[in-house]
Amino acid sequence: MQPAAATPQQVSLLWLAGLHVAALVVGHVLGSKSAELGPFLVTLTVLTFPVTFLTTDLVNELQGREWARRVTTIGLVAVGLAYALIELARQLPVAIGSHLPPDAFDHVMALPFAHVIALLAGYFFGQTVDIDMFHRLRMLTNGQRLWIRVLASTAAGELADGLIVTVFVLVAPAATAGLTPMPAALETTWDQAMLRLVVVIALLPAIYIIHHVYHAARDRAA
Repeated sequence: MQPAAATPQQVSLLWLAGLHVAALVVGHVLGSKSAELGPFLVTLTVLTFPVTFLTTDLVNELQGREWARRVTTIGLVAVGLAYALIELARQLPVAIGSHLPPDAFDHVMALPFAHVIALLAGYFFGQTVDIDMFHRLRMLTNGQRLWIRVLASTAAGELADGLIVTVFVLVAPAATAGLTPMPAALETTWDQAMLRLVVVIALLPAIYIIHHVYHAARDRAA
């Protein structure tokens, strides 16, 4: 008995969920490196986190808000698993002759537990803001002006994510030590959000292409 052919909806959902998880997990690794890109001082999550928000927006647009929430939950579990596996790997002894010095892996991959929780909370809250705003804007615009929904919801989600991570990773520890890093921390958050939004704008044509291909495949299958 031949298995039933996958529908365009199923294929698109698998691809988008896979890209979402891949970008999300890689983004949490790249976040350990900072770079100066023009006037912006940012972590390299600017390369991956726009993809996580855009894939969620596409799932929201093509499959609905509930499926976008499910993809977010899958991403949360995937990152949690990734951190657990990284911690397990850190506890294993380094083999003699390893190409990495004993402390090199820990230097790159070690992350305080409080930072992990802050990053996961920021991701979940940012995605929730993005998903709900996208859904409400789609209702307000009667399904028109996709670019407005993508930009507005992504910007809001990025800022929500960035603010939570900044407060718990930068501001709170510094405040405990008697420092007042708020202006610099907010500047970093703003730079991150602005550059990520630039990446989202650059990816808008791809959003429209995927949207068109999906509907064309669905119409052919109908």
